[in-house]
Amino acid sequence: MTIEKPLVTAPWRSFGFYALTGNSTISFGERIIKETVCEALEKIREQNPVGRILLVVDNYGSHHAKLTQQRADELGIEFVFIPPYSPTLNAIGPLWKSLKREISPEIYEDKDHFREFLTETFLRLSHRLSFAVDWIETFLPDVQMLR
Repeated sequence: MTIEKPLVTAPWRSFGFYALTGNSTISFGERIIKETVCEALEKIREQNPVGRILLVVDNYGSHHAKLTQQRADELGIEFVFIPPYSPTLNAIGPLWKSLKREISPEIYEDKDHFREFLTETFLRLSHRLSFAVDWIETFLPDVQMLR
């Protein structure tokens, strides 16, 4: 027996914010360019209106753009850039891996259904700090984790 799985392609990219404290968010854009990064930063601040936000990011060009840095400063969001070729230093990596594992066996009616499922799955998974345990133990050794 063969089961055909129709391919649903999405005309957008995702930008996820995995909050260790506060509210995680996911944003979408056709491309990850400085304007869509700024929109994602605004959504992050909107979901987390109070307090300091440290955003661990890779060295993608849009993260370094002058417009992005200016908007981050206006919103009170500080970037922490991980060294090149150091994906293990980014706490969101294991979350993305689990997300991909959960979404890949599903069959989606259309792009909207896929985006809705992706958003719900990301937000549900982001409530688990277990993705960041190694990162927290390495970089925030004084933080007590409940296991």
